[in-house]
Amino acid sequence: MKLPLDIRLRPTPSEGEKLLRANRIREAEETFVAEAAAQPRNPRPSLALGHIALMRDRLESAEALLADAIARDPRCRDAHELLAETHYRRNDFASAAPHEEAAGYGAMAAKLRSFDGRRPYDIQGPGEVRLPFVRTDPLPILTARVNGGPEVRFLLDTGGGEVILDRAYASSIGLPDFGGRRGAFAAGKKAAVGQSAIDSLTLGELTVSDVPVTVVDIAPLGASIGEPALAGIIGTVLLYRFLATIDYSGGALVLRRKGSSAPKAAPGAVELPLLLADDHYMLAEASLNDGPPLLCFVDTGLAGGAFTCPESTLKAAHIAVSGKPQATGLGGGGRISLRFFDVGSLAMGAARRENLRGVLGPFPPALEHEYGVRIGGLVSHGYLCAYAATFDFERMVLRLEPAAA
Repeated sequence: MKLPLDIRLRPTPSEGEKLLRANRIREAEETFVAEAAAQPRNPRPSLALGHIALMRDRLESAEALLADAIARDPRCRDAHELLAETHYRRNDFASAAPHEEAAGYGAMAAKLRSFDGRRPYDIQGPGEVRLPFVRTDPLPILTARVNGGPEVRFLLDTGGGEVILDRAYASSIGLPDFGGRRGAFAAGKKAAVGQSAIDSLTLGELTVSDVPVTVVDIAPLGASIGEPALAGIIGTVLLYRFLATIDYSGGALVLRRKGSSAPKAAPGAVELPLLLADDHYMLAEASLNDGPPLLCFVDTGLAGGAFTCPESTLKAAHIAVSGKPQATGLGGGGRISLRFFDVGSLAMGAARRENLRGVLGPFPPALEHEYGVRIGGLVSHGYLCAYAATFDFERMVLRLEPAAA
């Protein structure tokens, strides 16, 4: 979706905002409760509490708190945007659309209204499917069928939100156009993002009907990873509808219906608390070079790297990086200058790996503080490829199981 406008720290932050920026989330909540009681006309404490509840996927609490923020200030665009996301996660597009409109996202509102009378993300098929990768490196590629058409190739990337379709491919199959705007991608680069919808997405024996999609020119990205005919990207918004496992060593994406129990964890498995900011920013703690925990974006789509971060993280870890670009990469918004650094160790809980490659450049500068908390890094393919990574959005945990298992 979109980045909230004013969640970030203001020049004169409240005590709750200071605590949130320090990732002291429980203390921040207590402080925001006191601030909300003391400042009945200020929407920001209720906005922050609603945002925290949404990150924990506690949708009933988020709805009540964000509605309170809007009651305090009906023009609070952030509260409307986050309340729209709350309704969206429930597949209640009729309730989400007016809040998208109030937040200034007319094209998104038009797309959601187009689902009137239909049930979005309607899943038909078996309770579990295993979708083999065409290949796993440099990033996982799998096949799917759109609107019952022939199989086409999709990149699997939790750095994406809704299902993304390539602009030329979307045009070739005659999809509706609800408008669009420029969106932010790796390194903060901007590119045009259109809003559309498809009747169905078929993944093996499983079909998801009435799926909202975004439309982006991904042909250059596809060519850069050896997939010139890449039709789209499957991101976190679709995975959220399942108990999803990216099994790197097994070379497959496993989708189970929500309500299913994850298989018994293998020896050595690690489970970590998971937060979900906006529609796809999955956040979990990681430690760089045995340093203090960093809240990191779990984004599987960084080809050729295990970790990227803002320069502030490297400075705190006393990691030196070349001052000159050493290579160029390609993100959704265009070319990116890259500099590399050695990662002595990267750990998520007890899941620790050594001698990995870090990349400076892809991390979007605004992301560090965009959601009130401090996001200190991005953990990606070069680290995760040693595990089967399960994203359990009902329990809000990330499970990492070693590939040997």
